[in-house]
Amino acid sequence: MTTSDRGEDHGSVTDADGDIQAEYDWSSVTPSTAVIETVAIATNREPTALEPLYKSVDVDALDALLASDGFHSTGRVTTVSFAFAGYDVTVQNNGVVVVQPTEPRHESE
Repeated sequence: MTTSDRGEDHGSVTDADGDIQAEYDWSSVTPSTAVIETVAIATNREPTALEPLYKSVDVDALDALLASDGFHSTGRVTTVSFAFAGYDVTVQNNGVVVVQPTEPRHESE
C-alpha cells in the first residue's frame, strides 16, 4: 500500500532493504499517530489491525517529547527509538519516522 493509497498527510515513503521512512509535520499529526501509520505501511496492514502502541511505549510521553508547538520542536529530545510490532522504530523531532524490520532480512526472502 502506498502513501497515496492511504491519503495521509505526510511526505514520501521510501522502501529500501525493508526500511520505511516517512516525513510528517508535527503541527498536523502527533508522533504516535505517525508511528502507527508508518508501521501499518511497513506491514501492509490497516492501522487498527496493529497491536496497541501503548503496549510498547508511553504514547503521551512520545508525543510530548517530540511534538511541535507549531513553530519549534521542544529541542530537548531529538530522537526516540523503540520496538513495535516486530519493527525497530526511530522517531525524530524533525518529523521523520524510520521503521526497520527487527530481524534482518536475507536476500533469499
